[in-house]
Amino acid sequence: MNQYENFYQLHHREEPLVIANAWNAKSAQIIEKAGFEAIATSSGAIAASMGYPDGEQMPFTEMLYIISRIKAATGLPLSVDFERGYTDDLTLLNEHLQQLIDTGAVGINLEDSQGEELYLRKLSSIKNYLLKTGQQIFLNARTDGFLQKVDSPLETTIRRAGLYKEAGADGLFVTGIQDADLIRQIVSATTLPVNLVVASKVSAIQTLADLGVKRISMAGILFGAGYKKTEAILTTIKAENSLAGLFSAP
Repeated sequence: MNQYENFYQLHHREEPLVIANAWNAKSAQIIEKAGFEAIATSSGAIAASMGYPDGEQMPFTEMLYIISRIKAATGLPLSVDFERGYTDDLTLLNEHLQQLIDTGAVGINLEDSQGEELYLRKLSSIKNYLLKTGQQIFLNARTDGFLQKVDSPLETTIRRAGLYKEAGADGLFVTGIQDADLIRQIVSATTLPVNLVVASKVSAIQTLADLGVKRISMAGILFGAGYKKTEAILTTIKAENSLAGLFSAP
């Protein structure tokens, strides 16, 4: 079984895939050492670590370099936060995709924040390119209806799930949702494995598993938690005029 097949199967078993999101090679190595089965990237965390705002403000070439270093540092299957593909030109989109495949990535998240029409063109273009070139990558269709507070977000999400599956998506990534009943309705309405970002209201893995969620992501939360601890250590050093905090930190 190759890494793509392994990654695909991790979305189709009884227990959910809990995936940690890396932002550089060292974080990826820590994730692997901790025993996780796969690694994803967080575009926001990578951008912040390089001094850029999130939202494709970081040049694709720089992002690609970080992806290549992450993949070189770990033997785990890697899924990339591809945002909107870093272009609206379909030819260039496929070129970007090929560059990610060449790094060894086996999955991507592609978000629909620009609307369904353009998104479906991008998704179909990627699927056709993969078929034409005989390659495989797990297409995790990210839908932002709840996050963007569109009208009737539940109905919109369920309708998009059907459209995106028909266009070739392998998974459905729903953002901005924490309500257990809504999660259950979405899971029941699609045969695609549903991916959510862990949230404070539904942070228990078993709770999400019982709702039928198949992939649980940490997004940029892990990145933020790590830097909050760093900030706390440095604040303590200044307040106590001592470097002891460096040695007592876990």
